[in-house]
Amino acid sequence: MKSTLRLLILAIGIIVLDATLQADQPWLADPTLVAKLSSSPPEFLYDESRVPEFTLPDPLLGVNGTKVTDAAAWLSRRNETMELFRSHVYGRRPKLDYNVMFEVTEEIQGFFDGQATGRAVNVTIASGAEKYSFPLLVFIPTKNKLTGNSLTGSCPAVVHINNHEFPTLATAITDQDGFWPVENLVKRGYVACAISTSAIDPDRADGFNEGLRGFFAKAAGAPSTVAGDDAWKALSAWGWGASRALDYLLTLDQVDKDRIALIGHSRGGKSALWAAAEDTRFAIVCSNNSGCGGAALSRRAYGETVARITNSFPHWFCDRFATYSGNESKLPIDQHQLIALIAPRPVYVTSASDDLWADPRGEYLSLVEAAPVYKLLGQAAIETREMATLDQARVVGKTGYHIRTGPHGLNEYDWEKYLDFCDKQWATD
Repeated sequence: MKSTLRLLILAIGIIVLDATLQADQPWLADPTLVAKLSSSPPEFLYDESRVPEFTLPDPLLGVNGTKVTDAAAWLSRRNETMELFRSHVYGRRPKLDYNVMFEVTEEIQGFFDGQATGRAVNVTIASGAEKYSFPLLVFIPTKNKLTGNSLTGSCPAVVHINNHEFPTLATAITDQDGFWPVENLVKRGYVACAISTSAIDPDRADGFNEGLRGFFAKAAGAPSTVAGDDAWKALSAWGWGASRALDYLLTLDQVDKDRIALIGHSRGGKSALWAAAEDTRFAIVCSNNSGCGGAALSRRAYGETVARITNSFPHWFCDRFATYSGNESKLPIDQHQLIALIAPRPVYVTSASDDLWADPRGEYLSLVEAAPVYKLLGQAAIETREMATLDQARVVGKTGYHIRTGPHGLNEYDWEKYLDFCDKQWATD
């Protein structure tokens, strides 16, 4: 009986030890999921062993072949890289004079245990004789989260590029959603701001004339369609709208002007990364499950590819990006250089274990491959090529990453880790 008990205890100990060891292991895609996804449709790649060999462009190597070796020279290389992304991926924003006006259309006070004020704001862009408007929502903490006293200073803020159905002010208060957990943000001391992608530029291939891009074309006296392989598309337009939300936040005394972050999920994550590259006023950016054309390396051709994304969503990227379909190695840049454009500002990338379509490893490797630029600019960054452990944030210097259990999505766990990252970065500034 005693020997049987000892064997049972030993067996339990082995099981516990094995589970502990597995919990500390780098994430690997579930083989069962890989097999399932690989079977239908078969043209998409999910088997890591079949990822093609590739060589990434050196983010520090200029177009003239000269290596950047100091921070002062990086500005020129950064400008070159921005132009490459404008020409080959996201398109070129129009250079037109415009005015922006803000009108508070609704305000609700004293909710979330008396800790917040909410505002619906109408943003109007005027250029020439043309005007275009879109909404944003803003929630402002009114009490100290620890003492309960009225706030007297300014708070950090997060702009959310919301690519889901946009709530009203009232429903954002009453229908708490992990996709945009307003109450959690406010109670952590953050101003929560959101814009609607569909209200800025419709997420449809035939939506040009109804959105911001059509507005600017009319203001410029251009035809109803804009020609040119590098004309801007919806992803860049959404990011432009995020910058106008930042403009509004800068008018508020309750907002710390140096602590405004940006977050987007999926297509919103792609837009957020490019918006932060175009607008350096965003102090921190988070890309959540952004995949192809976002944080994931295009050359891996894993999950969603350039061919698939440009065929299914021709209104997201400039037309030239589609010419690299099935020929990603010819791209003069890759997405690690998009991460590098954000340096030395902090950037946080997130993935999900079941979201192989977005290529979690490709998203993570973009961070790693951007590290030389962070180091050149005097900042530590993630350099370990081994994937992070599931459900454990990895933060090194100005870069952070996690891969959480579950499918494609943005939830409260993602937000918690992202805000932890923001708190840590701003505590050390």
